[in-house]
Amino acid sequence: MEKIICTLLFFFTAISFSQSVTGEGELYEQYQKVDKKLNVVYNKLKKELNETDKKNLIEAQKAWIKFRDLNCKFYSQDPGDGGGPYEQKVKIDCLIRCTMERTKEFENWNDR
Repeated sequence: MEKIICTLLFFFTAISFSQSVTGEGELYEQYQKVDKKLNVVYNKLKKELNETDKKNLIEAQKAWIKFRDLNCKFYSQDPGDGGGPYEQKVKIDCLIRCTMERTKEFENWNDR
């Protein structure tokens, strides 16, 4: 039992160290912040809409999330390598960029 606990502790420590060395941890934290802001702006906009528009917004947002995730996955692929820290950083950067753009769209909704 102690061997399992030690192995798990070592595994999680190695992952944490790996993320801090490659910079993925900081990027992921930034992504969490921009995603949280998107959710705040999205929920505020949703409250301002009538029921039909609210339903359309929800459907559009679900489709956008799926598109964003798949697009960033595609964008970050390196056909000659097969993955690694660089590709993960490119993917997270793409998620950050797309999420910030979507937040701006929602913030400017009434200006259209």
